[in-house]
Parts: sequence; C-alpha cells; structure tokens
Amino acid sequence: MKKLDKKVLKAVERATRNEVVRNRRGWPPLCGGLLHQPMRPQKKQK
Repeated sequence: MKKLDKKVLKAVERATRNEVVRNRRGWPPLCGGLLHQPMRPQKKQK
C-alpha cells in the first residue's frame, strides 16, 4: 500500500508543478493560433 501511496503522491506532485508553471507563465496563451487570425480572401463576384 505504501508503494502505491508514493506513486500517487509523485503523480499528484508532478501534475501540480505542471499546472503552476502554466499559470505562472500567464501571457501569451499556450495556443498561439488565438493571436494569429489572418483575413479571409474576398469572394470574387462573377
């Protein structure tokens, strides 16, 4: 049981560290695609 507890504790610690690093970074968001939104080409009239 103690081995399982240690594994769970390590997994939770790793997940918490990753979350803190993400939140500490703040800006820019992880997905850069939100910032780059190119204009669509205009439709050609026939």
